[in-house]
Amino acid sequence: MKAPAFFAIGASVVEAAISDLMCLKRSCGAPLREIDATELGRYAASAITIVGSADDFKHFLPRILHCAVLSPSAYGFEPPIIASKLLLCDWQHWPIPEQIAVANFVYSAWAYKRLQDPDFDASAWDWIMAMAKLDLQFEACLSLWVKQPTPNAFVQLAGVDLKSLYRGGGFWQDVAPEKRHFVVEWLKGDVIENAFIGLIDAIPPQQHWIVDCLRDEIRELQRLPSRVGAPE
Repeated sequence: MKAPAFFAIGASVVEAAISDLMCLKRSCGAPLREIDATELGRYAASAITIVGSADDFKHFLPRILHCAVLSPSAYGFEPPIIASKLLLCDWQHWPIPEQIAVANFVYSAWAYKRLQDPDFDASAWDWIMAMAKLDLQFEACLSLWVKQPTPNAFVQLAGVDLKSLYRGGGFWQDVAPEKRHFVVEWLKGDVIENAFIGLIDAIPPQQHWIVDCLRDEIRELQRLPSRVGAPE
């Protein structure tokens, strides 16, 4: 009997993931920095849930994190996905120096990404979501976002997907409602509006529409019930 189409597709995905993992393991003798990013991305997307073990993921984690910063929005290197894999690895029980190293990398990646032009780089919000999932101090980073303003930082901030944040969709789906509520209330506060007013002249005119859209969405959000929705 011919396998159903969805089963055949699923099998091909698994086979591809296993093949990628086998290729990566054969290259383990080489420095991690030399591992092909495309193969690693395909593996990282399916790691643990489809193929490989937590130990495999931990082995490739330094290169995965490296690619997550240098290969913006590349498949398998999305920060919220990496955070989900770390939770599956039970990373909270790793040796303390390893936990600190991961946390410091996530903070540093966010600090770097918020300074990049979002037209050419991934959203710094991806790292905020990763922090929230990993129970890191994303609240302090939100505060720093406003206290150390640059034009790119504010355009990055304006790129938040408010609908997904409020409703619990997209990558926000796995972020706890109370954490999403904190972010929503922070965005609704006067500090954001005042910060944009003070910096709008420094933002390139062709990007003003991003800021204007966020300000309109915040005003709409202020009319809605304050409690965020359950994840979709």
